[in-house]
Amino acid sequence: MSQSRKATNSIDPELEEYKDKYYQDLRDGRFKVWHTDEILKCPYCPESRDYSHSDLLRHANRIVKESRSAAFKDKARHLGLVEYLERNLDAKNKGLKSASEIITPKHDSNEERFVWPWKAVVVNIPVVLRYGGKYSGDSGKKLKEKWEKQGYNPLKVHTPWSHLGHSGLAVVEFGSELDKFSNALKFVKDFEVNKCGRNDYRDRGRCKDDKMYAWMATDEDYNSTGLVSDYLKKNGDLKTLSVVQKEIETKNKKLILGLETLIDEKSKKTEEIKSEISKTDSELVIVKKQKEIMTENFKRGLELMETEKHEQLQQISFEHERRKKQLEELKILEQKKADERMWKLAEEQMREKEKLHHRIIELQKKLDEKQRLELEIEQMKGAVEVMKHMTDEDVEAKKKMDLIKKDLKDKEEELEGMEALSQSLIIKQRLSNDELVDARKELISGLTEKSARALIGVKRMGELDKKPFIAAAKINGCGKKDAEKAMNLASLWEKHLRDPSWHPFKVIAVDGQSQEIINEEDEKIRSLKTEFDKDVYDAVITALNELNEYNPSGRYPIPELWNNKENKKATLKEGVEYILKQWKTHKLKKR
Repeated sequence: MSQSRKATNSIDPELEEYKDKYYQDLRDGRFKVWHTDEILKCPYCPESRDYSHSDLLRHANRIVKESRSAAFKDKARHLGLVEYLERNLDAKNKGLKSASEIITPKHDSNEERFVWPWKAVVVNIPVVLRYGGKYSGDSGKKLKEKWEKQGYNPLKVHTPWSHLGHSGLAVVEFGSELDKFSNALKFVKDFEVNKCGRNDYRDRGRCKDDKMYAWMATDEDYNSTGLVSDYLKKNGDLKTLSVVQKEIETKNKKLILGLETLIDEKSKKTEEIKSEISKTDSELVIVKKQKEIMTENFKRGLELMETEKHEQLQQISFEHERRKKQLEELKILEQKKADERMWKLAEEQMREKEKLHHRIIELQKKLDEKQRLELEIEQMKGAVEVMKHMTDEDVEAKKKMDLIKKDLKDKEEELEGMEALSQSLIIKQRLSNDELVDARKELISGLTEKSARALIGVKRMGELDKKPFIAAAKINGCGKKDAEKAMNLASLWEKHLRDPSWHPFKVIAVDGQSQEIINEEDEKIRSLKTEFDKDVYDAVITALNELNEYNPSGRYPIPELWNNKENKKATLKEGVEYILKQWKTHKLKKR
């Protein structure tokens, strides 16, 4: 059973039923398939062209298996046709038999038969007896090249050899096509013109010469015996020219039928592809329209989004400007409040300072009075001691002593009152001093962000000035690496300054008082003085002295109120006066 018949076992039962029906119709001759012994036509395809048995079977299988446009019944009909063609082996054999009769028809006994593919026989090729008793002559390759140059175009030249060596014979092969037969005829005709044909070879008798003789290989050579006959029987058949022509015609006809079948199949496939393309084009048109609609909707959406975005940006911008104005107003209001607070603070500090000044004057007076009283008390105590040693008869002296004792007691009571008042004033002075310290801190906090060019500002005492390091780097080289090196050196000395364990000071006596100065014998100080210029040295020493004065234990910079114009510590009065001046100037500008 064939592969096609095996495949039908798994088809749809309904399709199988229709297939059997159409097969029976074909078997009973209701539809004509065979139009001649060789030509078949499809009974189900209108205007069917001519097919061979194999081409029609291939056509039916294609409709069943590959066609997408074929209807259900068309597939069933062609499936029945496949079954009919596969089972009708007698009809197929009959077609093959008819074809073989066409290919090998009976030939006329008088028509000359040639060896096919076309061959020519060459004899009397010159040979030479070599040492060892064997003959040698031109090889087939050499002879082929020779005759190619002469325009005969042989495909191959075979020179048979025997036990005696080169036989002096050759079989020249030209091919199987008709144009190759012309080449072979031309080859032997040229030999015949030169009296070197088959008959000429026979007529020479026993006379030997060195000429080569050639003729077409025919049944005479084929049916003889010898090396040439053996080669011809092995590599060819006997055929007349008419048979070869008919074979070629039959072959061409079959080729044409096959090509027509292929063309028909390709045409049908092309139609199917065109149909699919048409459907695809229709779908493409729909898709394009949908795309245009989507694009249009997208554009509208984008325009709407752009409009909304523009409106939102305008709203945001408006809101931003409104809030900016509010913030500016709030800032102005806060600045005004801060200025007023500063003004009030400055006035309060001035009043407190005046009160403190008066208190200090008053306290000084009280201290003077206290010292006077203490002196009088001491004098009275001395007088009392003197009176104690006087005699009892000195009544006037005793009276005077009693008066002095009474007066001493009054003075002691007055002294106790003065001491109590003095303690109260000292406490008040301390409180005032604390208030002044807090006021100074408040001023420092308020003036921290002021420009360095302002008259009164804040200086961080003990902070290392890095400008000399950068200036030194610029003098030594202006590269980026030099600047980085300068910053690294400044950071290193800043680290040394923060180190509480490094205390390069020594104590000396100046006018009877102890004073700390830089110990220039210190290893780091000597290194600083040797390796760097004076500006760098001064910057480090200044920072070191400031740290020792303001924060010797913590060794970190302390903010201080500073008079930038005179380059010295500013008093609280100078700071307050500067703030009042700034506030008045700002107030006048607003007006």
